[in-house]
Amino acid sequence: MHVKKRWFVSLGIIVLGGWFLYQENNTIETTSLTITSKQLPAAFDGYKIVQVADLHGKSFDSKQQKLIRQINQAEPDLIVMTGDLIDSRRNGEDAALILMKQLTAKYPVYFVTGNHEVRRNLTLLPKLEEIGVQILRNTAVPITYQGADITLLGIDDPTTTRWSEGLQEPDGIRKSLDTAEKNTDPSAFKLLLAHRPEYLSLYAERKVDLVLSGHAHGGQIRLPFTDGLYAPGQGFFPKRTAGRYKIDPTQLVVSRGLGNSLFPFRLFNRPEIVVVTLKSN
Repeated sequence: MHVKKRWFVSLGIIVLGGWFLYQENNTIETTSLTITSKQLPAAFDGYKIVQVADLHGKSFDSKQQKLIRQINQAEPDLIVMTGDLIDSRRNGEDAALILMKQLTAKYPVYFVTGNHEVRRNLTLLPKLEEIGVQILRNTAVPITYQGADITLLGIDDPTTTRWSEGLQEPDGIRKSLDTAEKNTDPSAFKLLLAHRPEYLSLYAERKVDLVLSGHAHGGQIRLPFTDGLYAPGQGFFPKRTAGRYKIDPTQLVVSRGLGNSLFPFRLFNRPEIVVVTLKSN
């Protein structure tokens, strides 16, 4: 009887542990942030952006309806995806395209590459373009709202220039920004999509107003009093994994993302979409 009781206790622990891990990796949280800037035109006051990051080919159900519902509830004016829609180790194109096809049917959607798209030789990009995703590869476009404009810039992940031109990552970032900023209005509010949060100081050099990034996966395991145990590009005990950071005059928002890559689980770090509301000061 004692052995049987221990067996039931062990089974209960396993079931509860499995339920906990499932919730930690499949319950999507919405994080809402307000970004205030004196550079922002008054017409954009209240403009709402949903950031989707680091899906890594994850499916939240067969047609991503759980994720779509949460995005729709935010009622965004714009959707941005800051890289790693797929995972280079297991692909995940179908899940990524199912999501993006539904989003482009309802919203303007912009995308920049992450390191996993680069590792897959950017084969996803033509497929995204076919379904209406607007891809920013070291380019800038105006976003018009109620008769006013801001500038949306997007740069490639620095692995692109590191592999193709042998540049160190900071030099690749600077080159991409040089290309993206050509012919842009220096007085306009600048919103930059860039996969890597660890290069905030380089974005601040260019006086970008707001940067949206991902890549850090929220530090993967967020123990108390930490920003996570490990993040790609930042190593152990990283400093920029989720939320808001600033180096004047640049504000950075980092999404914890939605999926996982090499390490298969999140702990105390649920999948996230970020809703950014712009406010004119």
